[in-house]
Amino acid sequence: MIPQPILDQLIPPDRPAPSHDPNDVLLGDAALFHAEDFKHATHAILGCPQDMGVTRNHGRPGAANAPKAIRSFLYGFKPPAKSEVRLIDLGDIVSCDNLEACHERLHAAVLFLLEQGKTVLVMGGGNDISLPDASAVHTACPDYVAVNMDAHLDMRRAKATHSGTPYRELIDQGRLDPMHFHEVGIQPWANSPIYLEEAATLGVSVHPLHQVRDQGTDRFLSTLFHSFDNRPLFAGLDMDCVRASDAPGKQALQARPDFSPKKFWTLPTTAASMGAPRSSRLPKSTRPPTLTAAPPGSRH
Repeated sequence: MIPQPILDQLIPPDRPAPSHDPNDVLLGDAALFHAEDFKHATHAILGCPQDMGVTRNHGRPGAANAPKAIRSFLYGFKPPAKSEVRLIDLGDIVSCDNLEACHERLHAAVLFLLEQGKTVLVMGGGNDISLPDASAVHTACPDYVAVNMDAHLDMRRAKATHSGTPYRELIDQGRLDPMHFHEVGIQPWANSPIYLEEAATLGVSVHPLHQVRDQGTDRFLSTLFHSFDNRPLFAGLDMDCVRASDAPGKQALQARPDFSPKKFWTLPTTAASMGAPRSSRLPKSTRPPTLTAAPPGSRH
């Protein structure tokens, strides 16, 4: 049973149109969409359709449209013929005019889901949502490991939270152990040398894109995840690390050798196959990619 205060902060999703062929089942047919089915779910989806953190970071808006766009494609896919996963879509966090209030609502919802033993997938929105998401993981499982697959560190120091500050805030608040934090796919030329030096001083493991490519993305991530020793996992995926030809709506469109979509999705598939076991009430992962649907002009 989902507490009413949590339900009050959620806008239920629209159920997708069913398949016209009973022999061609879609994910939208197999997923759960009603709160009363919550007890049957193993995985829960939440959307946070806001881009206030992006605009605070002098980016251009558009990422608020991402949860709707993701769902429009997601539920047209075919589910596995046999799977232990039962997915429930709980809809979107109720929008508000204040970023901090949105974060509080998201934090409360994610924490409740984790405490119920669910694997939680949060769709942004800007990458500022890593702050409430990972904070909830820390409360539920303080010994967690975090991975951010991104071109940018998102470790800026600023007076107010925005899309470029979440991981520095988490570290400063004691909610993320920098020794258990991995930045994957970082482009050194796209980050301030000051922040790169600070990340190294704090003990953050920064894995530049060229290092990942030299080892091979699949091999690199397999080795990395094996080192986690089945700890609970927070995984952040940011569209800024996908090459612009495949993600033309992302924030940063400079010509650069980013990940292909296939390599981008290596992280969640590796996490799913090698994450922490569910023998206890521990989450394996808390979020899928933060899909930035905005035009260029972002600062991280």
